[in-house]
Amino acid sequence: MAFDIANYTTVQERVALFYEKYPEGSIQFQFMGVMDGDPTKMWGIARAYRSPEDLLPGVGTASEFIIGKSPYTLGSELQNLETSCWGRSLASLNIGTSKGLSSKEEILGNQEKRSPGPAKPKAVEPPSTAMESDPWFSVPAMDEGVEDEEYTPLDVPACLHGPMVRRSGIGKKTGKPYAGYFCDNEPQCDPKFDRS
Repeated sequence: MAFDIANYTTVQERVALFYEKYPEGSIQFQFMGVMDGDPTKMWGIARAYRSPEDLLPGVGTASEFIIGKSPYTLGSELQNLETSCWGRSLASLNIGTSKGLSSKEEILGNQEKRSPGPAKPKAVEPPSTAMESDPWFSVPAMDEGVEDEEYTPLDVPACLHGPMVRRSGIGKKTGKPYAGYFCDNEPQCDPKFDRS
């Protein structure tokens, strides 16, 4: 079955349905901080109260990169986290789930999470086949010695030995987070680090 982003409901549509059904309702977001075990992500919780007396609100959690990996998320990371949490809390109340549990923003966000780093927008046709074969944008190669080379967010860069391996962690010397693609063969090829 072909992937079609139109088959998903937006968080905005879910919020409108919620307040239409529960005019006295309230959606509350709580920032929870950096995720344990992954210093590159933050997480939060949203609760969707159907009324001021609601003792069992809809609850939703989500995580996002602390530093957005695309021009669309860079600079609005916390807002994206809040919106994602809202969508999940409303889905837990079965609001706007007729097209599926995931929201349109979550599906598009999953493409970003598989992306190696910030991307420059590139005009392409919207996906009409499987999401994996038709991404929304491509990411320039991160090796400074290579010019005009581009690969899509779902492509794995290759070195002289074949496909590279994705790794992330905290640098021993710098103490800062890193992520990128690495060569596991000898002689090792230069890594392709995520751009930040």
